[in-house]
Amino acid sequence: MCGFVGFANFKKDISKNRDLLETMNNTLSKRGPDEEGYYIDHHVALAHKRLIVVDPEGRKATHD
Repeated sequence: MCGFVGFANFKKDISKNRDLLETMNNTLSKRGPDEEGYYIDHHVALAHKRLIVVDPEGRKATHD
């Protein structure tokens, strides 16, 4: 299962807190070891870990 983390502060610039966001995202390593992504702007920081789902025949699930 995928996992998401993040934080927001609309009174302060948090764009330089990538280290904190990466630390938070690393706690999700068992939730999704296949891919990760980050979004950071002045007031919002988000991250995710992705788990690729494979069906019983061994094919990756599609997102149609």
